[in-house]
Amino acid sequence: MSARLPARPANRGWHGAVSLAAAILLPLAVLTGCGSNSASSQAQASGSADLSQVTLRVAHQNRQTKALMEAAGVLDDVPYRIEWSNFPAALPLLEALRANAVDIGVAGDAPTLNAFGQQAPIKIVAAVRGPTDSTNILVPKDSPIRSVTDLKGRTVSPTTRGSIGHYLLLRALEQAGLTPSDVKISFLQPGDATAAFASGELDAWSTWDPYAAAAADSGARVLVSGKGIMSGLSFLDAADKALQNPAKRAAMKDFVARFHKAHQWANTHVEESARVLAQAMGLPQPVTQAMKRRGPTVPVPLDGALRTELQQVADNYAQAGVVPAGLRVESFFARLD
Repeated sequence: MSARLPARPANRGWHGAVSLAAAILLPLAVLTGCGSNSASSQAQASGSADLSQVTLRVAHQNRQTKALMEAAGVLDDVPYRIEWSNFPAALPLLEALRANAVDIGVAGDAPTLNAFGQQAPIKIVAAVRGPTDSTNILVPKDSPIRSVTDLKGRTVSPTTRGSIGHYLLLRALEQAGLTPSDVKISFLQPGDATAAFASGELDAWSTWDPYAAAAADSGARVLVSGKGIMSGLSFLDAADKALQNPAKRAAMKDFVARFHKAHQWANTHVEESARVLAQAMGLPQPVTQAMKRRGPTVPVPLDGALRTELQQVADNYAQAGVVPAGLRVESFFARLD
């Protein structure tokens, strides 16, 4: 299994997918980007605040955020230093936030709630909504499994505990009249799940892009789509300690605006953003094209409607025993302005 991330892997089969997962699962890949200290950018970002001495530690998954922001040109005049850390999934990213190893990072609604359930000192500072079919339950192409009820007694990986893959599996089982005890659940990191699914150790795999798109490109069949089940929500979560620092808070406000602009660019440059992501993640371009063609990613205001929606997700999770009962989301938000 290669430890190097290929620029353009030629193998679109499962061996290539496993090598991709190994590359993504490398220990924190810290990438540093230094923008210019233009006075106009600083004024726009934070009024009179001088951000030239600020280092904002940003966590992202599978190198996606940095790649899109660079391609969109929104990092060209950043008035602070950005230190990037790459993670294969939300669980280790949120653990880094909890340990104050990073300041801000992107994670889905389910893992964010799971972190709140463990009393992680973090807050939601921005939200976006992407395609709900980017999370799927997959089975091998020739599998006899044709419905969720066929999963009874089978081995299924929801990828990591508390992930959006876990949430999709729980809801799909519930809708089919099954309980988690009706299947053999195997929690695995994405790279391990990729290998186990490829080798036939798993009967089904509940996961998200890029892993879902890569598996489908290699022949896996979608048993359950996240459409109608998943919210499509992802958050920029920030560490409480970083939020208590006025300069870092100002830098985060500026970063959020650039983050949203990058998604706006990607929504109108689908093929170009797919090419950029393919290069950044070492994926075949048809995989990233499938990801970007699922639909746009748009900003979501941190308003009452979002709080109500997230509370419903929290209640569903509590019912499944994943987060403590009575978890209230109202206090989990922080406004940067």
